[in-house]
Amino acid sequence: MKLSRPTTTAVVVHVAGDVDASTAPRLHELLAPRLSSVAETVVVDLSEVGFLGVAGLELLSHAQHRAAARGVAFRVVDGPVCVDRALRAAGWTAAVAPHPTVASALSGDTGWELTPPVLPLD
Repeated sequence: MKLSRPTTTAVVVHVAGDVDASTAPRLHELLAPRLSSVAETVVVDLSEVGFLGVAGLELLSHAQHRAAARGVAFRVVDGPVCVDRALRAAGWTAAVAPHPTVASALSGDTGWELTPPVLPLD
C-alpha cells in the first residue's frame, strides 16, 4: 500500500494484494488520517487487489461514512472481477459507483454514463 497526492486537495491510497482481516488494519492506518486531514477528495485504488474480504468491505464502508460526515469526497477505483463482485455483493455499487480509473475518480466521472454495466438477460 502506498499514498500519492496528485493535487493539493486529493489523496490516493493505492492498494495491492489481498485486503482481509490481516491487512485491513494497515489500510485503516493509511486512510484514517487522510479522512481527518484537509483533503477534499480521498480515492482508494483497488485496481491491483487480488482479494477483497469482509474486513476490507467493512473498512471501506466505515471510511465512506466518515468521509460523508466530514464533507470529504470518498471514491473507490474498481479492481479485477473478484473485487467488483465483492463490491456488488456488499451492495457498495448501489450507494457509491466505483470508478474505472484513478483519473476518473479524481475528476468525479464514474464512466457509467458512457459505458453502462451489462446485465444478464436470463
